[in-house]
Formats: sequence, structure tokens, C-alpha cells
Amino acid sequence: MNDAVKKDPAEEKIAQNKLEAYLQGPRKKRKNYVILALGDHFEYQIASGIENFVKKSYPALALSTAKTVDELTRQFGRNISLLVINDSFAPRDEVMKVVKALKEKRRDDNIPVIFLTKDAEALIKSYHGELLLYRESDEYLVYPSTSLPQILSRVKNGIDAKNRRKSRRYPVNMPVTYFHLTHDTKADGRLIDLSMHGALLTAGENTIFRLGDQVKISIPCSNFIHIADGDFIKISGRVRRVFISGNQVAISFEHVSEKQAQLIGQLLLAIVSRNFTAQTNRLKAQSPPVISSGRGR
Repeated sequence: MNDAVKKDPAEEKIAQNKLEAYLQGPRKKRKNYVILALGDHFEYQIASGIENFVKKSYPALALSTAKTVDELTRQFGRNISLLVINDSFAPRDEVMKVVKALKEKRRDDNIPVIFLTKDAEALIKSYHGELLLYRESDEYLVYPSTSLPQILSRVKNGIDAKNRRKSRRYPVNMPVTYFHLTHDTKADGRLIDLSMHGALLTAGENTIFRLGDQVKISIPCSNFIHIADGDFIKISGRVRRVFISGNQVAISFEHVSEKQAQLIGQLLLAIVSRNFTAQTNRLKAQSPPVISSGRGR
């Protein structure tokens, strides 16, 4: 004799319908966050002003605070619309490193950051050393001398403009080789400009690209940086825009590893530094010589 309790067929049907509705229904959308990392001793009026502004003006966004670097790091996996951070939230060099870690971990999201500081000169110096490549999406405010409405205006811009921000492109004009995965061919080309997330590539006159074409580019870097396993950074890309010539395309980098992202960042920093030095030397050469008046002899 079977002692198992038989379930009511009607109840089973209801349970089955609920399961199917759950499986077929839309996935719950992940929240987007504004994260405040200001520290315990930050000015209460400004901190509460930002919190109230975000809650009132952006009810669809969640607000989160981080009191320590560890708490901030644990939130890196969230959808972050904006990070507002006090540069004395932790030792300044540690603040720069943790923001850089966020940028590298979430390099495809280009998360905007607003730094609040009392010492703009020290902040700029630290930022230049660690985060120069991300300056297009970041801002700072000297908060003791900035009114709350001005701070809130920057917060609004940081949230609203996030989707319109792009990596800055740097002119490089260097010869490259690339493998065209779609055509299974290898060819020479030239990178016109380069960013953390892509490049502008020009190929030979007889080449015509199509939207969506996949390429693997070998970027020579030995003149700028040293890497242990060769003289090239090899990186995959996809054609996102084809110019009217057909042989010039905008490429987004695809399947980028952490190491590849670091190497692209090092290469761009080296290029920017070299160009800055060359520009400075040209300006010095163009400056008229200082002529001594001969007084005091």
C-alpha cells in the first residue's frame, strides 16, 4: 500500500503555473547606485545635502555609503552611476589606488567620480600619477569654498552625463599589423588614435571593412614601454563604425584581459608623457631669449 500523500491536482496546477510565470517573466533589474565615500568626519551639512538631493531627484537610484576602503571595495560589483569620494577618506595615495582599481575592474562602464578635496594641488598631483587616463569622466571640487548648490549641480551632471562620457582618444599615428578574422587574412594598417577602449584604424586603399568585422591588432610598443613577453600588445577588436572611405574604421576593444588593459594604459601614459615633453620643448625653443640689461655690473 502506498502511504504517500497525494497532492490536490488543482494545487499542483497552480504551483506549476507560478513556476512557469517566474521562469518566463522578466528578470529583476539590478539597481543603480550613487556611492558616497566621505568618511566619519566629513562636513555633515554637505553629506546630508547630497544624500537628500539624490533621494529626492533620483528616486530610481539607490544610495549607499562606505566608511572604509574595504566597504567601498566590496561595492565594486554594483551598478554604479556615480562615486563621490573625499580625498582624505583614507590616505590620499590609497584613495587613488582604490579608485584606479575600480576603473580597471569596471573599465567597460567608465564610472564617473567626483573628488571632494581641501587641497586641490595635492589632489591633482596624486591624480596625475595614478589616474590621468580617466580624466574625461572625473571631476573635483574644493568643497570648503564651493556652495552646496554648486556641489549638487556637479552631482547632477555626474549622474546625467554618465552615458555620454567616452574615453579620450590620443593621437598616435603608428604602423600596426592586424589579422582580419572575418576574412582570415593578415594586413598592414595604421592607428590614427588610441584610447583605453578602442582605436581608429586605417588600412590599405584596397580594403573595405564592414560593420561588425572582427580584427586582432598587434600594436608595437617597444619604443614606449617594455613588456616581458614581446614587443607588441595583441588585442582583439570589433568594427563599430565604417567611414565613407571604407578602409578607415572605429574599433572597440573586445575580450580585454586585466593585463591587456594595464598594458594599453601604460602605453598611453608613455605616449602622453612623451608628447607633453616634446610640446614643452617646442614652446621653450620658440620663447625669445632673455636679454640682460647689464645693470648691477
